[in-house]
Amino acid sequence: MKPVIGLTMHPVEGKKEINNTYINAIKKAGGTPICLPVINEENIEQVLDIVDGVVSIGGYDVNPLIFGQEPHFKLGVVIDERDKSDMLIMKRAFEREIPILGICRGEQVMNVAFGGTLYQDIDTQVENVLKHTQVSLRHEVTHTVELEPSKLQQIVGAATILTNSFHHQAIDAVADGFIINARAKDGVIEGIEHPTHPYCIGVQWHPEGLENDAPSDKLFKSFIDASTKK
Repeated sequence: MKPVIGLTMHPVEGKKEINNTYINAIKKAGGTPICLPVINEENIEQVLDIVDGVVSIGGYDVNPLIFGQEPHFKLGVVIDERDKSDMLIMKRAFEREIPILGICRGEQVMNVAFGGTLYQDIDTQVENVLKHTQVSLRHEVTHTVELEPSKLQQIVGAATILTNSFHHQAIDAVADGFIINARAKDGVIEGIEHPTHPYCIGVQWHPEGLENDAPSDKLFKSFIDASTKK
């Protein structure tokens, strides 16, 4: 039986949306995707009862007030409703040892949910930063990511990969208990994971957008395998 994978959604003007590339990546790897609307304390446990894994997807900026900072002048759009829902899903799924894959914003949510902080705008807050907001299409790779010794490196089977890049926020202080598993050549953190959780991995790039890319395929396959074993 295929594992059921819950994907967080993106509120837009009263609607909830998700890019089909996330759904296609889960289906290709062998999972059954379902879309999770905005979740609250009243329904979180019921929702998590029906999923075998959770993907926290990309989207707007994380509100810096959550990690104790005032807004930088380059802060983009924030949505309080989604921040609360994503943080709640992340924390409860982690507590229940449900496999979690965080992508772009989802990786940042993973870090902030457990006490980490973010750069609100790496272009102005990080010296000698590379271009992390590519204008090329999602299937194009535009910079190098170096993988640290980690579960992610074991999954991918390489020390260096090429990725796409669509972010201006990035992890600053890493949450306690988590380790860095990937960095860009400029030192910007491109991934984290929890070494003792059954499967809790976050990546800053968008593997779902890299079709027929071996590292991305391996990442999604490992996530589905972990969700199957849950």
